[in-house]
Amino acid sequence: MTTVVSNRDKVAFGEIADHYHSNKLLFGIKYFKNWILEQLASFIPVPSWRAKLHRMRGVNLGHNVYVGYNVVFDRIHPELITVGDYSEIGDRCILSAHTRGSLTTRQAYPRTMAPIKIGRGVCVNPGCIITQGVEIGDNSIIGIGSVVSRDISSNSLALGYPARVVKKLEGVGELKT
Repeated sequence: MTTVVSNRDKVAFGEIADHYHSNKLLFGIKYFKNWILEQLASFIPVPSWRAKLHRMRGVNLGHNVYVGYNVVFDRIHPELITVGDYSEIGDRCILSAHTRGSLTTRQAYPRTMAPIKIGRGVCVNPGCIITQGVEIGDNSIIGIGSVVSRDISSNSLALGYPARVVKKLEGVGELKT
């Protein structure tokens, strides 16, 4: 007879429910609701609706934030992600506010969580990965496919793996209406 849920799933699920001091059933319902909202947000055609669905999951999105298709905001800790007003998150970006080892490496590499903060007017181009604990300053641009694993100062163009500031931007920050 096969099991419906693996030992790995049981351990990870219990660990997260305990972190939130939540009943496992209630946490499971919340996780399932957030998963459905994320799936809807992945392909809905209206950008403001995608943003609204992610807000319903707990992601802290400012005003006039553009969220592209298939963006993955941390599935377990969406509330640890903040995106400032007028920012843009391109298609297929991943923002992960947590990390952990496998069942066999948990002692050496335990679960950790840290907020991700994206400032006002930031443009994160498609295919980027932003890791836990990163802060991206206002009016910065993150190049296509970059992996941001350290803070990026305001008014910067950052590219690469890992992303590095390659240029300071001048004359940015003014919103033309």
